[in-house]
Amino acid sequence: MKFIKIISCLIVVFVFTSWKNYSYKKSPTFRIAFYNLENLYDTINDLDVQDEEFTPAGKNQWTSERYKTKLNQMAKVISSMAPDFIGLAEIENKGVLQDLISNSQLVSFGYEIVHINSPDLRGIDVAFLYQKKKLSVIGYHTIHVSTDDTAFHTRDILQIEGVLPNKDSVCFFINHWPSRRGGTEQSEAKRLAGASALRTAVNQFTMKHPNSNVICMGDLNDNPNDKSVSSILKADSVASNSTNDLFNPMLVLYSRYHIGSLYYKGNQDLFDQIIVSDRLVEKNGGKEKLISNTSIYKPDWLFKINKYKENAPWRTFEGADYSGGYSDHCPVLINIRL
Repeated sequence: MKFIKIISCLIVVFVFTSWKNYSYKKSPTFRIAFYNLENLYDTINDLDVQDEEFTPAGKNQWTSERYKTKLNQMAKVISSMAPDFIGLAEIENKGVLQDLISNSQLVSFGYEIVHINSPDLRGIDVAFLYQKKKLSVIGYHTIHVSTDDTAFHTRDILQIEGVLPNKDSVCFFINHWPSRRGGTEQSEAKRLAGASALRTAVNQFTMKHPNSNVICMGDLNDNPNDKSVSSILKADSVASNSTNDLFNPMLVLYSRYHIGSLYYKGNQDLFDQIIVSDRLVEKNGGKEKLISNTSIYKPDWLFKINKYKENAPWRTFEGADYSGGYSDHCPVLINIRL
């Protein structure tokens, strides 16, 4: 009788373990990326924004040839990562996005575009590309970032809600918070405003959709341990499995390995971040497993020795000189079960 009970318990444990493993494997894996393209402008002078430098007659001599090279370089990076979904920063308009996804290197991915113009004075926006067969977009809108400086206009946050092939829901937030121009401390309040706007949007969404997956990404112009991200957005490296708490795998990459997505005079910063809802941590095998599936994309060909004699991301311009490179940022990506 005792032997039968032991066998029965073993069968229950086996069935339960098998069910857990089956559930874990059944959840689809997606590759999600974010990339600041560093000034993807067309050659047309838009009178509504300050884009004169990116025209054939402007100081950058932004000709059709240079524009075509830029598109080819951006397409090369994106195609080599092969993301299912990618957030983008520093794109001028929907037209450049259409030119980008029409590039021969990207056509086979079948990307669709989500884009809304932002009030940024230079005319740069954020955007989202997705493979239609892997996401059904059910709605999107922008979230305005208000600061105390009424003359200042920054990029709106782009919020996209969709349904995955397994019928689970997901919400993406694409960000490009205000830069550190004028000094880190002097400009901090503007990034705190960006963090506050995102935190409010996440809270509102998760209150209505507690079982949905949330992915926040963008160029935050702050590191993962800065006040805007850690204190205002409350994105940390401690998983609590709460509905609206956020887990930031980039914080561990930055603090443990001291690596960044952009370089400046010998320093590396990790401004480009992908942050996920806490509920996704357990779904992806735990904290360390999720961190191991998060990375900064750094192939050798994306780098070049710059004027400071350091091996840094190969830019389109080195100061005033045209270099024909990629961007001053490296992309970041995560492989994740949703």
